[in-house]
Amino acid sequence: TPAEARMLYQARRISFIPTAGEMGALLLEAQMIKLQQPLFNKRLRKNRQLCSLLLRHDRPEVVYAKEVDFSHTPDLFGLYAHRRAALATLQKIADEQQLCFGLLGLEPLSKGRPCFRFSLRRCAGACCGKEPPEAHQQRLLAALEAVRLQCWPWPGAIAVVEQGVMHKQIHVINNWLYLGSVSELEDAAALCSTPPGFDSDGYKILCRPLLSGKLPVIPLPVSGA
Repeated sequence: TPAEARMLYQARRISFIPTAGEMGALLLEAQMIKLQQPLFNKRLRKNRQLCSLLLRHDRPEVVYAKEVDFSHTPDLFGLYAHRRAALATLQKIADEQQLCFGLLGLEPLSKGRPCFRFSLRRCAGACCGKEPPEAHQQRLLAALEAVRLQCWPWPGAIAVVEQGVMHKQIHVINNWLYLGSVSELEDAAALCSTPPGFDSDGYKILCRPLLSGKLPVIPLPVSGA
């Protein structure tokens, strides 16, 4: 494409780093983009507005990764680049499931009166007694379940073994954050220091393959244990 041609025209040197497989390549790419902030790749840069939907008192609210530990907080749903995206997802769920904007906290609701969407037949009437609140809540939970965030299931850091054609790598992960790779297991402990914060790219790369059980996972000693 013309944009790619402009980028290649400015290139002066091409280097490469071999990895044992696709997981190692994806983790290394995401880490290097955050560290080096390349001009042509903004997709994987650190997002300081990263947020999710948290159920509190049966009502979803937007919470931010800089304030809540996304790795260990249950009942979080979805990863969003900003508040508008989180609320847009909640509104879409409400439209699909005939949920009440008022009960979801998306608009004010007058006590004892139906919401405006009820008159348009876009709300099933939980706001005015036309359906049980439990039925409204069940549809909300069923829709949110598809985007539920998985808490970090290990007590500390783990080593993930990836065997390639040419060599083996041991990736050190904690709280869905990639800490680096080593060749020998005894070297993994040196990488276990985990900075605060939540890495959404690491979560997206690691969640499914780690929880599927298809890769060898070795729990590392918990610091101080």
